[in-house]
Amino acid sequence: MNGHVAGDQVLTDVAARIKNSIRDTDLAGRYGGEEFMVIFPDTSLPQAQKISERIREAIEARPFLDGVRITISGGVSLYNGEDISALIQSADANMYEAKRTGKNRIVG
Repeated sequence: MNGHVAGDQVLTDVAARIKNSIRDTDLAGRYGGEEFMVIFPDTSLPQAQKISERIREAIEARPFLDGVRITISGGVSLYNGEDISALIQSADANMYEAKRTGKNRIVG
């Protein structure tokens, strides 16, 4: 698998798996490059971690285009009234911690 068309197809498939793994009240979108963000309104941190793990499992479970398998690392943070950029920075730090500690995991 190679090229922009194949990469775009994988991103589209990842987005579909995310959408199929979240609740109707959750919001998901591409944040940039190959990063996605999901907002879980009125959700506890353990609930958000559980849904995030469901997303991770859905992406890992089946191969993508041409049999390619991918995994994801994710960071979860709970909104406590801080500036949105601080919330995103916290989730981003958790994502990098997930990558640093072995990848294919959710930290938060």
